[in-house]
Amino acid sequence: MSAKILLVDDNEQFRMSLVRMLSDDQYSVFPAEGREEALSILHCEAVDLILLDIRLGEDSGIDLLEHFLRESPEIPIVMLTGFGSIETAVESIKKGASDYIQKPVSYDQLMAVIHRNLQSRNASDQEIYPLTTGEDSLRILSRDPVVQKLKREIPKLNSANIPILLYGENGTGKELFANHICSRSSRSSEAFIKINCAAFPDNLLDNELFGHEKGAYTGADSRYKGVFERADGGTLFLDEIGDMSLDVQAKVLRVLQNQELYRLGGKEIIKVNVRIISATNKNLEELILRKKFRQDLYYRLNAATLYIPPLRERISDIDILSESFLEETSRTLGRRCRLSEEVRGTMVSYDWPGNIRELKNAIQYACALTDDGVVRTSDLPARIRNQVFQASGEETLGILDLSEKEIIIRELKRSQFNKKKAAQILNMSRTTLYSKMKKYGIE
Repeated sequence: MSAKILLVDDNEQFRMSLVRMLSDDQYSVFPAEGREEALSILHCEAVDLILLDIRLGEDSGIDLLEHFLRESPEIPIVMLTGFGSIETAVESIKKGASDYIQKPVSYDQLMAVIHRNLQSRNASDQEIYPLTTGEDSLRILSRDPVVQKLKREIPKLNSANIPILLYGENGTGKELFANHICSRSSRSSEAFIKINCAAFPDNLLDNELFGHEKGAYTGADSRYKGVFERADGGTLFLDEIGDMSLDVQAKVLRVLQNQELYRLGGKEIIKVNVRIISATNKNLEELILRKKFRQDLYYRLNAATLYIPPLRERISDIDILSESFLEETSRTLGRRCRLSEEVRGTMVSYDWPGNIRELKNAIQYACALTDDGVVRTSDLPARIRNQVFQASGEETLGILDLSEKEIIIRELKRSQFNKKKAAQILNMSRTTLYSKMKKYGIE
């Protein structure tokens, strides 16, 4: 089941644009123009995350933030601002906001911020990756020989207490591996703090990493400890390390070399003892050649490098992961779902560019569509069906056409023949929908 997001912003054009963007990513979005509408939605819906504009016409986003925190402190709140000042960011974060993002909103940055905050709230359920419970929590589900080899290496690397660099495509489970490594290290009882370097503009990332002293800048009315300081004695997970600017890289290198830092605006040396686990989906050696990443920092971070293979290289894991996601989705929906044999074959044939994250989303989507609990090929997202059928050759085109016609008719009926809504559900333009309706003789 998709996460529910409350979006509070008084700019209608921006609000509707964000609704479309998030709906395309399978989120359920509840837009509100101001305070009263937002509170009404919050009382009626089990919201998973709040996107809140700092300026709301006559209302104050900061005041509304405080109200939300009193009523529903468990819901993460991401602040939106068109002013880009670090003062407003720091003020909202100090008051309890989970995150901050500047307008104009970058799609990739917004998705990273939303994903991180949803995952943080649902850490016990592991929103993206399946985990077991009890003594063997944070267990990596895999039959793949490469992954099994990685699991055997982790205890040895933990005994050496060295920095580890996790490398792999988006959605492969790098954060799960970081959790797994930390939970089995000698620092498992100490702080484990995570930060996504791509989710912050440079000035805010600098502040988040190293902290600041009171009076360091306008609005800094109290001391703030950065993540390096808060993770002292424990582990710090630096995600998307390849997106860090060269200036920030230089400061991180200094901390790793000297195990000390200065807060922004401070003169006092702060000693820290932190183990670093970092992750990236980028080729850092290529970035070094392009002068986008420091070579000396690279050698500090990759005392050990673990490559997390994409799902298309872990075919034997598709079934075990699917069963785990099916079980989780069945609990959420309150009814048992299972995959037909045809679907199992389709899943093995698909190349999963979105990796484990895409697999989970596909199963959630298909389970929501099926009427009798049996997931069939027609229930899968169109991109999966189309790629597999096109790769199969001309012999299956008739089956594809038949399945597509049935799916279009079903969605038209469900939307009461609202073609705009049906096109959105089918992830196609209205022009394409009209063309296909004409092709299949649908009136």
